[in-house]
Amino acid sequence: MLLCNVCSAELGSPVYHGGEHTSITTMNKVVAGQTRIFHCRTCDHLQTEELPDLERFYAEEYSINESGVDDDQLYEIRNGKEIYRSEHQAAVALDKLDLQGNPKILDYGCAKGATLRRIVQASPTVEPYLFDVTDKYQSYWRNFPKPAKSASHKPDPAWAGSLDVVLSFYALEHIPRLADVLAEIRALLRPGGIFYFIVPNLYANWADFIVADHVNHFSRGSLTVMLERAGFSDIEIDERAHACAFVVTCKAIAAGSHTGQEIPGSKAAIDRLTEFWSTARERVAEQERALAADSRIAIYGAGIYGNFILSCLSQPERVACFLDQNRFLHGSDLNGVRILKPEDCPEDTGTVFVGLNPLNARQIISSVESLQSRNLTFYFLD
Repeated sequence: MLLCNVCSAELGSPVYHGGEHTSITTMNKVVAGQTRIFHCRTCDHLQTEELPDLERFYAEEYSINESGVDDDQLYEIRNGKEIYRSEHQAAVALDKLDLQGNPKILDYGCAKGATLRRIVQASPTVEPYLFDVTDKYQSYWRNFPKPAKSASHKPDPAWAGSLDVVLSFYALEHIPRLADVLAEIRALLRPGGIFYFIVPNLYANWADFIVADHVNHFSRGSLTVMLERAGFSDIEIDERAHACAFVVTCKAIAAGSHTGQEIPGSKAAIDRLTEFWSTARERVAEQERALAADSRIAIYGAGIYGNFILSCLSQPERVACFLDQNRFLHGSDLNGVRILKPEDCPEDTGTVFVGLNPLNARQIISSVESLQSRNLTFYFLD
């Protein structure tokens, strides 16, 4: 029987089964195996059955933005200016954290440490600490704005009880043994130290539902239960500061007492997501059947949604390209398909399948002038 990663309650039958043979990971790779998702009715946690050999996967295969120190993910285009994820994360953290004196700040699961790098550049009195489960990012750590203490695989025991802030950006959703990791983080903090982290908000970005290596899909309820059990107080959960994410701030205290009572959940929202993804493959197939035999296709969005659309097509060879506004992706390939700027969409393309979050896909596409000025047919996932 599968147990909830947050509250250890027994989980019942899956609420969702993905494709029989393949799943999609955070790295936007198609891997063998079926995605199975469970909903905990006790703490309102949504949980994906973990991939086999998960620890080796993160140590050896998982990587994010490794092309260079400036490689990043596009967060938004604001007044014509590109804003990247680490840039926005650093700005929000600096706004929420009171970094007086010489605070010791650890980025837990830091990868290149891009966000802490920006924080140190903005606040040079910060004493940086870096930790990740792999040692593949050490070359980036050595070139930090100021010397940083660092550790791979396990945090340095000498750090115990000394840190003012532990940061975590998009890490907890990958971790099955949440209680162990939270105990480790709490032990690293001084009494009253701050744990500040960001995790995906499934209810604002529906793609998170099908990402196979996100074993945890948090709700406000499950986040609260998790942190109270782990010995944190003063829990603040912000859904607005970062798009499609929960920004969470809490303080390390002595272990509290969670009541264990069933909390109001989000079953209706989960039912909606289950219905959406259970029927999405057939919707794409129906859209493809409506095309002329010689139609050339582009897919807008070289992320999870776009890759999902590609995997649904019976004739993927008709896809001329992916279109994406992230300059770090331009000229690269996704599953053998070239990624181009929207303005470079081939002239013989007549149809664009939109691989974006359905909650804002139409708004985004309407703002892409290079596509709107052409006689294109757009198909959306919903």
